[in-house]
Amino acid sequence: MKKSIKVIISLSVIVMISVILVIYIVVLPALSAENAKSTIGSPEQVADQRILDAKIIADKKIVEAKILADKKLSDAKALETKKISNTKDQSELTKDVKYKNYLNAKFLCSIKYPSELKVVEETVSGNMFKSDDESISLQIYGTNNVSHDTVDSIYNKAIKNNNMYYKVKVGNWFVISYIEGDKIVYQKKVVGKGSIDTFIFKFPTSEKSKYTKVVEIIEKSFKASSTDKAH
Repeated sequence: MKKSIKVIISLSVIVMISVILVIYIVVLPALSAENAKSTIGSPEQVADQRILDAKIIADKKIVEAKILADKKLSDAKALETKKISNTKDQSELTKDVKYKNYLNAKFLCSIKYPSELKVVEETVSGNMFKSDDESISLQIYGTNNVSHDTVDSIYNKAIKNNNMYYKVKVGNWFVISYIEGDKIVYQKKVVGKGSIDTFIFKFPTSEKSKYTKVVEIIEKSFKASSTDKAH
């Protein structure tokens, strides 16, 4: 009888333990899932939330991109305005410059020069012009090519200047520009078999914005029409 009671008690304990295990294994995960569902939401809700989050991020990126684009556009407009202003300033400066014409009767070379320059030296071969304070000067002259130099030989000697910052050689002429003290020097030579015509224009580095355009006008006006023969 005692053995039967022990067996029944043992079986009851086993059943109770089994029931507890079933509750732990089956019921607890279900409760956890339900809790998770109540916290996270259904799959549809999760998908909707992800779409909403993505839209929020996309809107933020669009705003950031628009701000960046507006800044770049503003910077570009400011730069363009500055360029236009600088161009106008330079144009205003060069508007005040008047020009006169010079022709060398012997070598038949001619040029336009700023009227503010006065003749300080005059020879049959050419003239030297200078401003009143001598900060600006223009020299134009011709020489006979007695050494039978070529444009290459003269150009190669000229570009040995260490302060050279611009040089170009085309056909029978070349242009070089370099720094000499506080001056910018712009020189052009036309080399022929008979003679060589040259002009040299010097101006202060501090007035580059004004005289860069003046140099262009002078250079375009320079004519050397008779270098094929000696004079």
